[in-house]
Amino acid sequence: MDRNDGIIRWSPNTSRDQFMVLNLNYRIVQVYEARGHAQPGKFDYECISKHTELPPINTYDWSPAVQGLVAVGTSHGEVHLLRVDDDSNASTTLPLKLQRSCQSVAFNTQGLLAVGLDRIRNDSCLQIWDVNQRLGDWDAKRPGWSSLPNMIPEPRKKLEGSVSITSVRFFEDQPQTLVVGVKNQSVRIHDLRDPNSSVLNYQTRCNNNLAIDFADTNYFASSSLDHPGLVVWDRRVTNRSTASPMYLESIDQEEVPWGAALKLDRVIMTEKGVHIKQLRYSREQRGSLGVLSSAGQLQILKTGREFIEPESVNDIRGSPELLEVKKSIDLEYASFDPDHTKRPEERIVSFDWLNLGTSDLDPRVVGLRSNGTFEILQLPAATAGQLSQLVPWKPPRQLNDPYMNLLHFADSNEQEAILGPLFATAAKANVPLFGPDSFKNPKTKKKMINYIKAAIHSGEDPVVESPATSEQVTANIDPDNKVKVLGAKTSKLSLNKLRKNEVENFPDNPVDSPPPERQNSAVDLARLVNSNNETRDFTMIRRATDGYLFDCVKNIALLQDDERLQNAWSWVKNAELIADDDGMVSTPLDLSYMGVYSIWMNQLGEKTDSRLIDSTVVPDSSQWERLIGTMNRRNRIPDFEGHATEKPNHRQLCLEVCGLLKSPEDLEGELSQLLEDELYVVAAARALFEGLPERAVDILKTGGSYLVFVAMALDIKIKSKDISSLDAIDWDKVLENHPEMAANPYLRAIYGFITAGDWEGIANETSLPLQDRVGVAFRKFDDVKLTEWLEKEMEEAIKNGDPEGIFLAGITDGMVDIFAKHVEKFMDYQSPILIMSFCYPRYISDVRCGSWRKAYQDLLQRNKKYILRVMFEQQSTIKSRTRDGTPVIKPPPRQVTIRCLNCDSATINDLANTGGATSSGTGPSTTTVDTRNPLIASGVNAGLCCPRCGSHLPRCALCMEFVGVPRSDRPELSTDPAVRRMANFPTFCLKCKHVMHMDHSVSWFGRHVECPVPECRCQCNEVTNRQ
Repeated sequence: MDRNDGIIRWSPNTSRDQFMVLNLNYRIVQVYEARGHAQPGKFDYECISKHTELPPINTYDWSPAVQGLVAVGTSHGEVHLLRVDDDSNASTTLPLKLQRSCQSVAFNTQGLLAVGLDRIRNDSCLQIWDVNQRLGDWDAKRPGWSSLPNMIPEPRKKLEGSVSITSVRFFEDQPQTLVVGVKNQSVRIHDLRDPNSSVLNYQTRCNNNLAIDFADTNYFASSSLDHPGLVVWDRRVTNRSTASPMYLESIDQEEVPWGAALKLDRVIMTEKGVHIKQLRYSREQRGSLGVLSSAGQLQILKTGREFIEPESVNDIRGSPELLEVKKSIDLEYASFDPDHTKRPEERIVSFDWLNLGTSDLDPRVVGLRSNGTFEILQLPAATAGQLSQLVPWKPPRQLNDPYMNLLHFADSNEQEAILGPLFATAAKANVPLFGPDSFKNPKTKKKMINYIKAAIHSGEDPVVESPATSEQVTANIDPDNKVKVLGAKTSKLSLNKLRKNEVENFPDNPVDSPPPERQNSAVDLARLVNSNNETRDFTMIRRATDGYLFDCVKNIALLQDDERLQNAWSWVKNAELIADDDGMVSTPLDLSYMGVYSIWMNQLGEKTDSRLIDSTVVPDSSQWERLIGTMNRRNRIPDFEGHATEKPNHRQLCLEVCGLLKSPEDLEGELSQLLEDELYVVAAARALFEGLPERAVDILKTGGSYLVFVAMALDIKIKSKDISSLDAIDWDKVLENHPEMAANPYLRAIYGFITAGDWEGIANETSLPLQDRVGVAFRKFDDVKLTEWLEKEMEEAIKNGDPEGIFLAGITDGMVDIFAKHVEKFMDYQSPILIMSFCYPRYISDVRCGSWRKAYQDLLQRNKKYILRVMFEQQSTIKSRTRDGTPVIKPPPRQVTIRCLNCDSATINDLANTGGATSSGTGPSTTTVDTRNPLIASGVNAGLCCPRCGSHLPRCALCMEFVGVPRSDRPELSTDPAVRRMANFPTFCLKCKHVMHMDHSVSWFGRHVECPVPECRCQCNEVTNRQ
C-alpha cells in the first residue's frame, strides 16, 4: 500500500450513515457522518471522531457488529484493535506467536475476526479470533477499551497451514462461512461449522481483492496484482452432477475456469506497474461491481445472468449460472489516459459505495483523491435512454411546430406510468439522502410523489424544455429548506459578507447594475432557447437564417440573449485580427487562435505538426520565450510592466490575445464610453484593473452619492497602503449594506480590494467576466500562482462547459473538451462547430468536431436550408486551408447524376458503357460491331440517348415531343420570361416516372392533381396537409 494513498470506507453497518478515512501519511483515522446531500458537487458531512495513533497499516477492516471497532494488520505480524468513535486513541492487540506479515483481516456480523497471514512453515496462516472474548464485558459508554480481561485469548480456529493468505471475506448471509485467497494457488471456501473442515477449492491466480455481492451472495469476485483481469465465482459449484449442461460446456471449452461464472481478461487500462487495486460490490444494485486501478481508473461493471430458456435442460434448480457484462460505465479515466482531465496527483486512490438503503435512488460512490478531497460520483440514471424513446420525432413542418415535445396521453394513469420515471429521476437527484429530511423519510417521499404527479399533469415538458434545478425541485418538495443552486457560485470574498442581502431588496432601477449573477445553467438556456415554444433546433435554424456564420461582428449582434457566447465571439474577432498577416507566427511556431492557457503552458496540441513551420522539433521553454519576444517586437507590443516573472513575453502576448493591451488613448476612450452609458462602477473597476486607482476614485466620485463611501474607502486604501488605517468594522458595515453590493460583481471586486488588499479574491470572483479576471491574474500573480490559477480555471471551464473558456484554451484541443460539455448540457452544437471551424481540421483533429459538423450539416439539410449548408461548407473549407493554400477538408464526391429510366445506368458519355467500346485483353484486339441505329451514336454524343441501352429521352406527356430536343412551338420566342426559362427543363414524377416539359407541367398541375398520361392514376401533385 503506497504511503501517499489514503483509504475511504463506508460503514458496513447499514443502520449507520458514516464513513471512515485513513490518512496513511499522518497516521490518522477520521470518522465522518453524512448529514444531508450526497450528489456530484454537493456532499454534506461532519467529522465526529478521530484516532491519531494509527499503526503502520498493511490491511484493515471495520466491524459491522461493534460500533467504532477497526482491526488493523501490520507488516510486523500484529493485529491492532482500535476504537475510533470516541477520540480516546484506544488500542489493544491480538498476539501472534510467530511473527510474519498480516495480509488480510475481515469481520463477520457475529464478532468473529479472520486474520490472513503470510506463509510460514509448520503453522496455520488463517486464524479465526473471537473478538467478543477479547473485549470481554467492556462498557461502550466509557472511553477506550475499559475492563478488558487480563487473560490473553487463543484463536478460536486455525486453518490453512504453510500457505500465504492474500485476502479473506465473510459471507453476510452465512456468518460462519468465509472465502480466502491463497497466493498463486486458489480461492477456497471454508465452513467453520463443519468439524471435518471440508473446503471448496477453485484453482486460480486471481486471489486478491476478494469482494462478495451483497445482493446475491452466491457470487464473489477476485483479481490479481499482476493481471488486468478479474474472475467472478459462483459458490454453488461443487461437482459436475449439480451443474447444467450449459455451464459444463463453458468449462469444457475453457471459457471460464472451474467454479467461475465470468472471466474478464482485461478490465482496466494497462501501463507499467498498473494493477487492480480495489473491488467493491454495491449493496442496492445486484451485480454492480466497482473496479479501481492503481492509476485511478474507476469503472463500474453491471453484470447479469445469461439467459436460460425456462423448462429447458439448462433450467436446473441450484445449478451454477454464468454471468455476462450488461453495461460498463467509466466514472473516471486512468491518470495517463488523454481523456483524464485532472492532474495525476488528483487521481482517485480509494472508493466505496454509499449505503442508500433503497434501490429507488441512482447508485453512487464516494471517491478519495490523492490530495485528500472527497467526491461523490453518480451512475447514470436508469431513465437516461428513455427520453429519446418518448419524443415523437418527425420532420419539421413549420417553424413553431414543437415536434420535440413529450408525448401526451389521454389516459392519466398511463401518462403517470410512462412519464413518471422521467420526472421522478429529476426530483430524486436533489433530495437529501441522509438526516431527518432524507429520502427514506415517509413525509419526504409523500411530498415528492405529490410534486411529481403535479409536474406530470402540468402540461409542460420540464424534462425537455426547462430541466428543473435543485432549487426548483427542493422548493417544491420541502419549501422550508433552501438549497443553493450548484451553478450559482459566490466568491469566498463575498460569501460571508453578503449572505443576508437578498436580490429582491435591491433598487428597482439602479444606475449601474449588471445582471445579478452570470449563471450558465440549463434553465437559463432553456428559457432563452425555448421562448415562444421554439425548440433548440428551430433556434439554431433561426440564427442561421439571420446570418449566423463566420462574421464575428454580426454574430455578436445576433447573440443579444447570451452574454457568454458574445464574449466568446469577441475573443474570436480579436484573435482573427491578430492572426491576420502571420501576426501570431514566429518561425517555426504558429500560435494562431491559441488561448492564454495554451500559450503559458507551451502546448501546441495533439496535432503538433500543424503548428510547426518547416520543422518537426518542438521548441523548449526558453526558445518559446525568445520566439514570442520576436513576435511581440514585430507586432509592436510594449514590454511587460507588472509582477516579477521569468516569462514577461508570455504574459504580454497573453494580454494581447485577450484584448487587454490598450493604449492610453484607447483606454480613456473606453472609460469615457462607459461613463456616457452611466456604468460608473464598471468604469472604475476597469481603471483599477489597469493600474489606475486614482482614475477609479475620480470615476466613483462622479457616480452619485451612493458611491461616495466606496470612493472614500478606495482613496484611503490607495494613500495609506495599509488596511489597518481603516476603521474596518465601520467600513464593513457601510459597504456590506450597500444597496448594490450583492447585485454588482464589479462593486464586490472593488470592495474586496479595499477590505482584503489582495487580487486573488478578484481573480476568483466567478461572476466577473473571465476576460477581466485573466487580466488581473496575469498582471498581479507570480508565475507559480498564475500557473495554479490557470489550471484551476481550465478545469472549471471544462467541467461547466463555459464558452468563455475560449479566453483560456483558445480554439485548441482544450476548447473541444469545453464545448463537449456545452453540447452535453444545452444540445447546442451550432456555436461550437462555427467557432471550432476557424481551426478544425487545420490545427485540430478530433472526432467530436467532425460529429458536430455532420450534425449541423444534417440540421440544415433536413430543414431544407440548402444554400445555408453550402455556404457553411464552402466557408469552413476555405478556413481549413494550410499555408500553401491546400484545404484540409476535401471536396465531397459527386452526389448528383442522371440515370437512364430503362437500364438505371449513368447517362454519361462513357465509352466503357457504349456498344462501340473496345475490349482490352492479352490476346489479339477485336472490334465489336454496333448493330444499332447509326443515329444512336449522335444521340449519345448529344446526351439524348442512353450510352448503354440506346433508349431515348422520354416524350413529354402533354405535347408528346421528346424532351431535350428543340420544340416545334418555339418557346424561346415567347414573351413570357417564365416560359422561356422553363421550356428546356424536363420534370420527372418520382412515383410514375412520367416526364413533361417544365412549363407544361406548371400549366397542367395548376389545375389538376393526377398524371396527364391516360390510364395512369398517379397523384403526382398530391401534397400532404395541403392548406
